[in-house]
Amino acid sequence: MQTLKSLDYSDARKAIEAGMAEAEARGLIMGFAVTDHAGALIAAARMDGAPARLLRHAMRKAFTSAEMGRNTLAFQRDLDMRGGNLEQWGNPDLTTLPGGLAVKEGAQVCGAVACGGGPLDADEAVARAMVVAMGFEPVES
Repeated sequence: MQTLKSLDYSDARKAIEAGMAEAEARGLIMGFAVTDHAGALIAAARMDGAPARLLRHAMRKAFTSAEMGRNTLAFQRDLDMRGGNLEQWGNPDLTTLPGGLAVKEGAQVCGAVACGGGPLDADEAVARAMVVAMGFEPVES
């Protein structure tokens, strides 16, 4: 029998609060999402003034990272290396936009976090802050 570890609402709340604080410190208005180990949404939020599309992008990034078991930038790199594309996966919810990070304990995916609304380096940095706030080490892209 397997024992699956998964993020929960308490984790998601910590991650989103940390993401908002980091975004505010950077002068950014962003959207945030946290999923469980299977890519199901636990919580999502967008800062006041953030366009709705930022929240949709954050939810897709978090789903992709959990579903694929890797960060969105790593997924993009893997597709590029083999000449692949998103359409091959047959799932319109997948994305390679930066800012989606898998959350792992050892080799097991526990969930994912994501944010959107900043430049590439800011999306990645804010997402890392979200992971750290939950007590995990960010998985490198």
